Amino acid sequence: MKNWLRSTPQASRALRRALLSLVPTLAACSGSDSDRIDAPMPDIVADLEAGQPLPPASLSVPVEVSIATLMAEVEAHIPTRFGSPEAPIELPDQGRTNARISLTRAPFEASLNGPVARMVATVEYSLEATYDLPLLPDVNLGCGTGDDPRPRLRAALEAPITLTSEWRIATRARVAEVGAASSDARDQCEVTFAGFDITGRMEDEARSFLEGHTTAIDSLVGNVDLRPTFEGWWRIISEPIELEDDLWLEIRPLSIQRGPITGAGDVVRVDANLQAVPRIYLGGRPPDWTRALPPLGEEEVEGALDILIEGTAEYSAGSRILNDNLAGEDVEAAGFGLVLESVELSGIGAGQVALAVEVSGDLVGRLVLVGTPSYDLDSGEVFVPDLDFSVATESLLVAGATRALHRQLVTFLRNRARWPIGNAMSWVAEKLAEGLNRELADGVRLDGTVDNVEIIGVEARTDHLIVRATGSAEAGLTVDRGS
Repeated sequence: MKNWLRSTPQASRALRRALLSLVPTLAACSGSDSDRIDAPMPDIVADLEAGQPLPPASLSVPVEVSIATLMAEVEAHIPTRFGSPEAPIELPDQGRTNARISLTRAPFEASLNGPVARMVATVEYSLEATYDLPLLPDVNLGCGTGDDPRPRLRAALEAPITLTSEWRIATRARVAEVGAASSDARDQCEVTFAGFDITGRMEDEARSFLEGHTTAIDSLVGNVDLRPTFEGWWRIISEPIELEDDLWLEIRPLSIQRGPITGAGDVVRVDANLQAVPRIYLGGRPPDWTRALPPLGEEEVEGALDILIEGTAEYSAGSRILNDNLAGEDVEAAGFGLVLESVELSGIGAGQVALAVEVSGDLVGRLVLVGTPSYDLDSGEVFVPDLDFSVATESLLVAGATRALHRQLVTFLRNRARWPIGNAMSWVAEKLAEGLNRELADGVRLDGTVDNVEIIGVEARTDHLIVRATGSAEAGLTVDRGS
């Protein structure tokens, strides 16, 4: 018989299985299950610290601010009249000549050219010049008096606009232009008896007056605090966005860097860059992102939007897939054989999982294998390349002829204990695209496109498996001027 078993291993296995089939009956009769091996589960240890997050991503944030309210403030605080017929001024280098002037400013018309606000006003003036003749009555001449049309000047202020780190508008106003409104005779004022054109003097007076108010303009502008506006939508994008049940998009903003400032009409546009660590999360509602609005950064930052997709895969789901694929499989080596009855996957901490395998055949009982899961990019599956028996299991196994069977079981499970997660990523990509194109609140919209979603790894935790992927996208927030 011994020689027969060696010459016909198939017959040997058949005989062994036939004999083993009697073991349950014999055990029931004797009340003993001493032939069964029950390897204990490993002790649960602490999880590893969370892996390194992705570097911050960049979202464009074009914010539009109307300067209409600002111009109303400027208009209200800059006088419309200056000079007085009752307050004569001496004309330099004109000896016995003095003049009384009165200027009236029309409302400013404001417009933006790039980052520069330009405020233009027409100034009408009247002038009465008096020449003191010795021993004779004074000679009074002028322009814009009585029924004569008043000459006009065109005055322009320019104020480059920027945003301070404290979210306030800042300007450096200057007088850019003062001159006759036209070449028409009406807009020229000549005092012929004095031998000079008074128009230039009027321009100097208007320029001096406006220059005296540039500091006031800058101060008024500096009182405009945009922080409440930015804080409002900062709170909006700090809240998780529910894409569907147990699927969330988080923007998680970190900072804002100032970008180019442009303008047209009465609208200032700030093309800022929002630095964030966005992610898609599969699971219950994540907590709100609670970082306060930081100071505005000075440097322009550009970068792609790489969204971290962080999902949880339950071990129970992995166990079902493994059982569907492995239950009933035979493992044979050196004339011995095992049948895999069931497989249970669980987390044991320190980034490892345990695989509890119920077997029958030449060995009956529970074997426990442990290892660190990884992701196979080619197949889109999770597997455990270093899977091996736990220390407790190893100590229970009998050395000798069954050693080859034990090693064969390890090799088999390393190759076959796999479960797919790659297909889920195409679904996540669709949901990500939906999440990047939606109205977050009145006047705050998120728009974007998704280029690619790719799994970058898995991490075993005690209660679930974390699946991490990145989604390459382009996205930006549009904040209306009134929001």
